[in-house]
Amino acid sequence: MGKKCNKVSVSLTLNRYVNSNCFLELLDDMKNKLSDYNQSYAMIFSEDYDDPYDEFYFGENVICFFSGLGYDDVEDIIGYEEFYKYLVPACEFYVERRHPEHKKKVKRKLKEIRKAYGLKNSPRRQKHIGGLKICFFKKERKRT
Repeated sequence: MGKKCNKVSVSLTLNRYVNSNCFLELLDDMKNKLSDYNQSYAMIFSEDYDDPYDEFYFGENVICFFSGLGYDDVEDIIGYEEFYKYLVPACEFYVERRHPEHKKKVKRKLKEIRKAYGLKNSPRRQKHIGGLKICFFKKERKRT
């Protein structure tokens, strides 16, 4: 059995993205390193803070994930390679459970993201990459 991921904010944010109506557009934003944030979650690219003396600076070539409201805020900072390891299962969930018709588009976008982040091509990845097991939940529809 794979171990669960310990990056709570990463999983929660990607879960929201996968269950949104604009996941394909969000993949384009990820490729272009465009940050996304609101009151309860965020994905912020380090390119937004290029001054190491800025109080909000958190490093180079990393992504900061934030989730929570108030005093229970959770923050995870991960590099591009680790982020990609979380993104692949999220994309697999999106294709398998939500939009099988987007399989080719998602595959193309993942390749574009790898290239944009300067990640080396790697051998075919297994479903649970490196022992990571990430759970994504299909959004419940309101019953009327």
